[in-house]
Amino acid sequence: MTPFPAPNRLHVWWARRPLVASRAAVLASLLPHDADRDRFMHALGIHGDPVASRKRIDMARRQGERFEGEAYSYERAFKYIPDSEDKKFINDALSRSERTKPVVLDTTAGGGSIPFEAIRLGFETIANDLNPVASLIQRATIQYPLLFGNKLVNEFRRISDKFIKRREELLIPYFPHEPDANAIPTNFIWARTVRCPYCEGLVPLSPNWRLAPDGTGVRLKPHLGSGPGDSTRHCTFEIVEKVKDHSNGTVSDGDGTCPYTDCARIIDGDEIKRQAQAGGMGEQLFATLPASNAKSGRCVAATIFSINPMSLINTEAMSSMKSTPSGIKLIS
Repeated sequence: MTPFPAPNRLHVWWARRPLVASRAAVLASLLPHDADRDRFMHALGIHGDPVASRKRIDMARRQGERFEGEAYSYERAFKYIPDSEDKKFINDALSRSERTKPVVLDTTAGGGSIPFEAIRLGFETIANDLNPVASLIQRATIQYPLLFGNKLVNEFRRISDKFIKRREELLIPYFPHEPDANAIPTNFIWARTVRCPYCEGLVPLSPNWRLAPDGTGVRLKPHLGSGPGDSTRHCTFEIVEKVKDHSNGTVSDGDGTCPYTDCARIIDGDEIKRQAQAGGMGEQLFATLPASNAKSGRCVAATIFSINPMSLINTEAMSSMKSTPSGIKLIS
């Protein structure tokens, strides 16, 4: 019951409270004990039977089914903003209990779930936190929308659209093109890599190459180059549909196995650790799952790169970053 992407994607918040639970806590602490339960649930945004919906979700999960659209029979409760009827119910109930103008105080507001919901319920609210990151999040998610309204939304969209455009221009050259023009790559599947100490081949490490329960997986295609000792030796990947066509795993119990047919030797786990500790462990993209294929689970084999794309991205980011003294990149 929390929004996504949540503020904890900006800063880890160990005790961030779910929004609907926060709204329930605020409202239940202020309303009299005999307040109308149905109106209370409506104000929370629970407009159906959540228990029945939960049972339906659990049943579908056990049967391996996927939902089309919303899993619940009503829109997610955290999206609901109490309407005029909800506000009237709250005000009438408070009047009966002689609490006409309550003030909600949260002295350790953290990510701001409680003051956020108190504001949405129409209460005067005071929030505080010693952590400056928490205070900044509260200002940006509670105070600024109240002060600037839709102007803030428009400005956020302008900046985010500009950021997304810059991101696409920078990152697209480093990732494989999708075969379907409408496909949006949303899942990138990587393997850690080490160098085989016997033949210099680049070895993608995975205990198995299974991608989906239906038998979809990966077959490695080792490119031998000029033979052992050639540092250009690498593997490309092919998506296969049957388990019998999967390549064998290249790591087990900490030890690796070289996939190159003219080597095929065991790579000791200590050697893998040595390379990792020396900064020699890399990563290799071997499959993507575009959004258009998400329901079918059809993966696409990744294109081989002569240089690790993540290394290129990190290098580009470091060289092009314009920073303030505090190291924050500015977007104008």
